[in-house]
Amino acid sequence: MLDSGESRKEVIRPDFNRAIMIDFQGATITSDVGFLLMREIDDRFKIIAPMGDCLEDLRSPTHTKHSLVQMIRQRIYQIGAGYEDCNDADFLRIDPALRLALGKDHQAGAGQSMLSRLENDILGNEAGLQALEAALTRSTDTLLKRKNKKRLIIDLDSTEDPAHGKQEGVAYNGHFAKNCFHPLFCFTSEGDCLRAKLRPGNVHSADGTLEFIKPLVERYRPWFKLFWLRSDAAFANPGTYEYCEEHRMTYFIRLPSNKNLDRLVAPHLGRPVGRPPQSGIQVKIVDLHYQAKSWSRPRRVVAKIEWHRGELFPRIGFVITNSRLPAGKVIKVYNGRAEIENRIKEGKNTLRWDKTSCQRFEANQARLQMGVLAYNLLHMIRQFYVWGEEVKRSMEWLIKRLIKVGARISYHARRWYVHVASAFPLAHHYRAVLAWGS
Repeated sequence: MLDSGESRKEVIRPDFNRAIMIDFQGATITSDVGFLLMREIDDRFKIIAPMGDCLEDLRSPTHTKHSLVQMIRQRIYQIGAGYEDCNDADFLRIDPALRLALGKDHQAGAGQSMLSRLENDILGNEAGLQALEAALTRSTDTLLKRKNKKRLIIDLDSTEDPAHGKQEGVAYNGHFAKNCFHPLFCFTSEGDCLRAKLRPGNVHSADGTLEFIKPLVERYRPWFKLFWLRSDAAFANPGTYEYCEEHRMTYFIRLPSNKNLDRLVAPHLGRPVGRPPQSGIQVKIVDLHYQAKSWSRPRRVVAKIEWHRGELFPRIGFVITNSRLPAGKVIKVYNGRAEIENRIKEGKNTLRWDKTSCQRFEANQARLQMGVLAYNLLHMIRQFYVWGEEVKRSMEWLIKRLIKVGARISYHARRWYVHVASAFPLAHHYRAVLAWGS
């Protein structure tokens, strides 16, 4: 296969009509025009390019075909287009849209072996991970600068990353009942991924939480008047409460039930009189003050009691908070935390954040960071340029409808022409991104 994309002649004819001839010689045809969208967003907000100043390239210049920035871009753009496997680079390297997005023009991109060395030798170390972290910070800065400066809500959660074999950091996790990594994520309430950290599989969900969020608090706390933190019961510990109180952060954290809490809420467990609503669920919300032995002082706890039709005993949940909001509003704010679970599923199911198949732990952390960068690039398109939609589009929709778009690409008179079908119904989204400022 040549750099320009030509290959040996191969023709396939389907049995239902032998007059149809199918070949794979469309060297000037791309199936992913969206590579150009990702490059436009990346270049406009200067996300990846500064990484070139942070990394030392030890390769011989006379034997180097691809710069580090070009290879990083290729790996991240491929993930963003749904090609999470490095092996795909051996075919995609000749894609004309990818070549244009990388600035390669008539030359092919990097192959699998070079991108694998990038992950393991260049990015899979302290300097490489710091460069990726800085790129992620630039992407989150861009997303947060366009928001209402009054309030920021951040959500914490962890997930399992199933693994097979004897990779560094893989261990059995009793909660998930599998061998895995146990990554930690932080998102805003609007789906911006602020940070991601790969952890060994046997650590507790809250392990390293404060060290994880401190850089975010130090950077973004001055940007917003209100700074809220939400998390589930796995992150309920006095260290987190005290840290939030010290830094003027409002927290909404689910609190595991215990005998003392059950005793406090017991007087309120009488089933409400009257006919249940159409939903069959009767709800009562109660304000409590509670102090565990490990706490330095009493804190506010809001209990939500639900009676479901056909169930003898109520369902009870507790949320600890330092908010002054009414009890019903506290529960409503906490319930919004479920959005982070949707975003993590989105990253795992569409961008394959769980494709951490390298042997070394640091290389897998680099893979996760690149996956998050790909997510934020697509999320910027979703947040800034997908207008006039009745619903918030999913990452899967973005990839299938905006990234994986076919086109014919030609070169004439020192110009590149990308011919997308005239019947393409989402051209207005391309105009929103590419005609910006023109």
